Amino acid sequence: MNLVDLNSVLIDYLRQNMPNPHGTGNWIYVDYPRLDATFPRISLTQTGGDLSPIAIGEFVITDSPKYGKLASIMLDVDVWVKMNDRATFDSVTYVGTKLRDYLASKVIEVLEKGKQSLKDNHGILDIEIIGITTLPLDEENQLHRKTITIRVSFIWER
Repeated sequence: MNLVDLNSVLIDYLRQNMPNPHGTGNWIYVDYPRLDATFPRISLTQTGGDLSPIAIGEFVITDSPKYGKLASIMLDVDVWVKMNDRATFDSVTYVGTKLRDYLASKVIEVLEKGKQSLKDNHGILDIEIIGITTLPLDEENQLHRKTITIRVSFIWER
């Protein structure tokens, strides 16, 4: 796996497992949204990471021995909601900060529940929730934002 693959795996997994406030269509992307984007929106952005030796000579045993390192990649999963955005899930309507917090809780729940599936199907060793940050209201753009920082571990092969 590499960084591009990691982005694709996580975006696809979130799209398949998150409740969609728009009903249909994509609303989860690898980027920070432009101001003319549709909200609510979730963005995934790699913010850092490191590669560590995994073994002597850094060879991992797979179908054929390959060079590999343990990758530990930090990502921010941002939930963006306009001040008056609303969505209904299970007969409950959420607006503004409540919608932002509901969607952030679902992101955490989906990632926690999906660890085994992501490991079995994509080789992700672990996903850790490192932090949750609520940013102040962006008054100019009327945007609420919550950032969930995660660390994803996998074997980087080449």
